Amino acid sequence: MTEGEMRADLMGWVQRLVGVVFVIGLVALVTAVVTLVRQAEGVPPLPIYAGLVGAVALILLAGACLALMSIAASARRGANALQQMASRDGLAAPVAGSTPARPFTPSPMREAPEEPEPETISAPQRPTRPEGKRLVATR
Repeated sequence: MTEGEMRADLMGWVQRLVGVVFVIGLVALVTAVVTLVRQAEGVPPLPIYAGLVGAVALILLAGACLALMSIAASARRGANALQQMASRDGLAAPVAGSTPARPFTPSPMREAPEEPEPETISAPQRPTRPEGKRLVATR
């Protein structure tokens, strides 16, 4: 199993763990609200309101966590695809021991070859209007 596959497998297990924690939290929240409502003489609005707020918080947290995991998986697949494309085209990544090229070196820049001056280009001539036809607006 390669390192990329192990990481992908680990991300899958983390996603499953987030789902299990979400379900357990939701079940615990529902049982707490039901217990509080049964013990009360009337129907108290605060435990129901707190239960709804807790459920919304659980949904948002689980959704955010799963979204981050999905983004990480997509980024990993994209990076793997780029590496495969680079190795296929002969643009393999540099070896870790080699030093990268420095972008700011004291060597002078190459001069761009000068292009010859283009001759004066005139705008295309408009076609002449036929003499026999005239546009006249009538009311």
